[in-house]
Amino acid sequence: MQHAPTLQHAPTMQHAPTMQHAPTMQHAPTMAPDAETIHAACRGFGTDEKRVISVVANRTPDHLAMVTSVYRQFYGRDLVEVLQKETSGHFGRALHYLILPPITLDAELIHEAVVGAGTNERCLIQVLVGRTNADMAQLKAMYYARYHKSLESDVKSDVSGYLEKLFMVCMQGTRDEVGHYQYNVEADVHSLYKAGEGRMGTDESHFIHILTNRPDAHLRLVFQQYQSRYKKKFTKVIKKEFSGWIKTALCYLVNWINSPAHCIAKNLEKAMEGMGTDDASLTRLLVRNRSQPFMNDIKAAYAAKYKKSLRDRIKGETSGDYRRTLLAIIGEPERSA
Repeated sequence: MQHAPTLQHAPTMQHAPTMQHAPTMQHAPTMAPDAETIHAACRGFGTDEKRVISVVANRTPDHLAMVTSVYRQFYGRDLVEVLQKETSGHFGRALHYLILPPITLDAELIHEAVVGAGTNERCLIQVLVGRTNADMAQLKAMYYARYHKSLESDVKSDVSGYLEKLFMVCMQGTRDEVGHYQYNVEADVHSLYKAGEGRMGTDESHFIHILTNRPDAHLRLVFQQYQSRYKKKFTKVIKKEFSGWIKTALCYLVNWINSPAHCIAKNLEKAMEGMGTDDASLTRLLVRNRSQPFMNDIKAAYAAKYKKSLRDRIKGETSGDYRRTLLAIIGEPERSA
């Protein structure tokens, strides 16, 4: 059997349908009226938030990019800056995330996650884990263009240990996505057992090596056969063998490989469960995964797992213009009283 690619050259996993390629809307409104609507909503004293939401939370990223361009031509101002000035809080952040081109947003999220005191590991996991090779190349180019530093150097300076190792592999973006090598499911199942449950301690590097080298279809077979043979779901293996943020990252990775929609649904619930809501994570997850076919899959996965609609869950955790924006993002706008 041919040798699998070494860890140094392992690429990342497949990404969700990228917002750059989100399907266009039927009967989409033209850009000029949308630019005029936003301008009118932000003119004078106060802001008509509902009119802003009607455009920004109900258009595709490609359409919004053209609206931003038209707005500058008409009014000589940057729409991103206008919205930042006119809005604030969770609502302002949601509009900011929506108005940015998706690849620009991802670069900004990474930068905010690593600059200053502390690190937002959850944000790094959600943005870095799950990208195609092409997506990662775009992200690295955009990051360098905006911040004049390499993505790898900024992330590497803020994380350490096995989490750093996982991120470095992801950022290389050279994974065998289509299965050029003939991988053996039985061999991988056995080697993962020997690296974890079948020994004292854990060979963390081997887990990272397998999970970041193999194509998704192959890994799904590995997870299925592992559970069949050892009577344990692979995410439970990860939770037993790892701790801290590397456990969170690898569980995210395994869930993503099994089902991207279920992975996002689980993370949405994580953002809303318990006391308080992680509004930054909630907004990030919804905005970054808002292409309509994929969002429909997420809503179905959420309802199947948690026996309630995502719409009702969001309504219970948010309020005001922020709530109206998130509900519009998932394609279920709040009805007027």
